[in-house]
Amino acid sequence: MQNDVWQRPVNTSVTAVSSAFEALDLLDHHWPNIKGPRFIKARYACLAALDGRESAEAAREKFKDAVAEAQLM
Repeated sequence: MQNDVWQRPVNTSVTAVSSAFEALDLLDHHWPNIKGPRFIKARYACLAALDGRESAEAAREKFKDAVAEAQLM
């Protein structure tokens, strides 16, 4: 499992997230009931980044989109 730290954390209204592992934890356990298409893409991207199938920065961008979709900024 890869858990590369992002170059810049994503700030949410809940916490600052600095890796795909932290993002996945937030998505799975602390996310509001707003689970749209960007949530799904972010979750899969974070899993893929942890498996080494996608870059950490690509997962960060998809997570950032999900944060915007859920209005957690």
